[in-house]
Amino acid sequence: MQRVSGAQRFTSTLAFLGIVFAFVAYSYARRYALPVKTAAGVYLCFMLLLAAALAPGFPNLRAQIGNALAGKRRLLSLIGLACFPYWIYAAGTGDFRWTGLARLLAIATGLAGIYGAFPVTDVAAFTVQDACAAMALIGIVLSGQLRGIWNTPVNLDFMGRLFLVGVASWCWIFVRKVPRLGYEFRFSTEVTKQAALNFVYFAAIAIPASLAMRFTAWHPRWRGSGAFCLDYLEIFLFVALLEELFFRGFLQTLLSKTLGSWVAGQMFVAVLFGLFHILHRPFPNWRYVALASVAGWFYGSAFRNGGNLMASTLMHAAVDTVWRTWFTAGLR
Repeated sequence: MQRVSGAQRFTSTLAFLGIVFAFVAYSYARRYALPVKTAAGVYLCFMLLLAAALAPGFPNLRAQIGNALAGKRRLLSLIGLACFPYWIYAAGTGDFRWTGLARLLAIATGLAGIYGAFPVTDVAAFTVQDACAAMALIGIVLSGQLRGIWNTPVNLDFMGRLFLVGVASWCWIFVRKVPRLGYEFRFSTEVTKQAALNFVYFAAIAIPASLAMRFTAWHPRWRGSGAFCLDYLEIFLFVALLEELFFRGFLQTLLSKTLGSWVAGQMFVAVLFGLFHILHRPFPNWRYVALASVAGWFYGSAFRNGGNLMASTLMHAAVDTVWRTWFTAGLR
């Protein structure tokens, strides 16, 4: 039996997702009465960002990309990642903003530039350069630097998340190589098992605790299996993948090595992940911080035991989708 190459698996995955999101794009186009040129520009930009985010997650293809990138071409590739999809979007929609393009360029080149100007010598440790990169990414997200770039037909914040997944994954795989980053789209039995087990463990704690704290309330909004699966896929790609890449693949991996303990590294990142939810209303939302910290611990366990980011990303997407489908915010 002929073995399927990484490029073939990547192409098949991208084609499948392209078909799924073509239907989503069609519904958007009908809802907002978009001209064909506008709809095509948005859809092609999305597919280019998606391709850039997925490509490093296929090991054989990743090796080919790594061999093709050398020296300054690494930085140029990130510049292309920032520019080209946006040009396609702007050409289709007419919504071009120099400030938006400048922000994309600054994010892509700035992140790579940190490591290019000051190369990391101990790749297994969390370094000053990593701290600067982490603070830059945190600042970008919290300050909303990616808002107002993709505005047609409405604010397309998922474009920004895909953009960050692409830039961060390319940077931590091809520029500053993070050992055991776990960025592989490989769904083994062990990956699925760890995602499911840790989901059950977390649910056993979080559901009664959140109801007791009145953080959540039972409020089913089942819209059918198709809508549920689409919600899951969107959360997987646009929410969970970015957060797991940053918190588990990048921070937990490097901090566990630096602190000399997987328990300390996993706990530190879990609490940090929880604190990122403090801004949710009502501020300061300590109930959200507590529950998100517990979730962060189990996401970390799924990642560590599953062997790659797919385990924690599958679980993360399941938690968010179940909450969206059967629960709502409780008393404030």
